[in-house]
Amino acid sequence: MSFISRTGAPTGIAVELAIAACERAQLDCTVEARPFADILPALASGKADAAITGPRPDSGTLRQALATRPYFRTLGRFAAAGASTRQQATPSALSGLRIGVARDTLHALWLQTYYASAEIVTFDTLAMAGTALREAQIDALFGDNLQVIYWVSGEAAAGCCRLLDDAFSDLDYFSRDLVILVRRDRPDLRDALDYGLDQAQAAGTTAQILTTYVPLPLW
Repeated sequence: MSFISRTGAPTGIAVELAIAACERAQLDCTVEARPFADILPALASGKADAAITGPRPDSGTLRQALATRPYFRTLGRFAAAGASTRQQATPSALSGLRIGVARDTLHALWLQTYYASAEIVTFDTLAMAGTALREAQIDALFGDNLQVIYWVSGEAAAGCCRLLDDAFSDLDYFSRDLVILVRRDRPDLRDALDYGLDQAQAAGTTAQILTTYVPLPLW
């Protein structure tokens, strides 16, 4: 969502969406990278006016900062072998099949809750589950939407696999709304960024940014 480019400048989906929102709201914005632990203190001290990525917008965070409307939601996604005729990823469609997932994750817990009729096979990492899928040791894998997309489209998959229909959202488990956090004394800035995000989405800029960074459909 945000990283330092080869030129040393901050970039990524969150950075470009924030810049697009600023432009639409006619705000003069600059972006700088800070350690995670410094983000809320920077807002509180006035060293920063907004935070593009950082702490979850939970009750503790929202006592210290205001939040824009969500600009992105993390989702869960299934992948299967490319040769498979399977397309849906509902519990009934995957009943009795072997589903790989990274162990001790919310994705694994979600599968255990909702896909009990499948055989849940855990691995140390999603990449290891991907290898098992490529080698036909499992029938499907499940994990973070972006991670699954990047794996399916990357060299490690070697073109073996494809996404199944639909991404899954569950805020009680693995989903997280990403927002821009704003200083508590700047509701005007929060409102301006909300407007900018809406205008960027309506103009198609949001979709363009997402397709630049994400090689396969997010939904």
